Amino acid sequence: MKKMTVEEIRTVQLDMLSYIDKLAREHQIEYSLGGGSLLGAMRHQGFIPWDDDIDLMLERTQYEKLIQVLARQENEDYKILHHSTEKNLWPFAKLYHTGSMYQSKTDRIHPWTGIFIDIFPMDRLPESAEDRERFFKKVHSAAANLMCTTYPNFASGSRRLYAYARLILGMPRFALYHGQAKKRAEMCDQVMMTYDQKDVPYVGYTDSRYRLREFFPREVFEHYEDVAFEDLNVRKIKDDHAYLHQLYGENYMELPPEDKRENHSYYTWYWKER
Repeated sequence: MKKMTVEEIRTVQLDMLSYIDKLAREHQIEYSLGGGSLLGAMRHQGFIPWDDDIDLMLERTQYEKLIQVLARQENEDYKILHHSTEKNLWPFAKLYHTGSMYQSKTDRIHPWTGIFIDIFPMDRLPESAEDRERFFKKVHSAAANLMCTTYPNFASGSRRLYAYARLILGMPRFALYHGQAKKRAEMCDQVMMTYDQKDVPYVGYTDSRYRLREFFPREVFEHYEDVAFEDLNVRKIKDDHAYLHQLYGENYMELPPEDKRENHSYYTWYWKER
């Protein structure tokens, strides 16, 4: 196997982003760069220099439309990882590249997948901080049940200590839910969509690593515009400031200290042998 360079990894990611963007525009689906990808677009006009992935976010109805569109495509280069198409232990979707693979000493979650783009559903959230905290805990528990349906996949993490801790803590859930991946994924979706038919003021990704900071006025996800990302022209929410300020604080346009710069260094990517 030939190890991929950073430039090769990013070329594959940008090709995947272009592919999603083309399909989204053709089917009138609104999406936005999210997380570090949106921050990268605004601060660096592309990738954050030390980052190595792409995140997208869509309001739930748009998310479901995009999943259906991607699942219908007959494309040998990319596949959609979603519980409707194949086993997925995450409560969000990924588009992955079939011509690459990874090796990792600590991550075993989806060992058959290649370079990916994360695709997150944005669901409605309750108004009070106390209700949101209770709701996030409920979603996190449902997501943990899903992850723990499959061994040794759930014993994964960015560090050996985290992987070992998840192995120990996940065994009781594994005893209860092993072999139920699709059922638990569907149940997790239902929990995440608890408030989607209710008149509540916020939206967010309900199993977010940002936890209690992950809530935004619904109006933020009503208006979109084009933005440059490397050599592509893709989509973002118009009010990127409201989103980025909420997640990263008022100084989000400033570079963080070097010891706070996160990436996925626990992955090593290779070209698959054809």
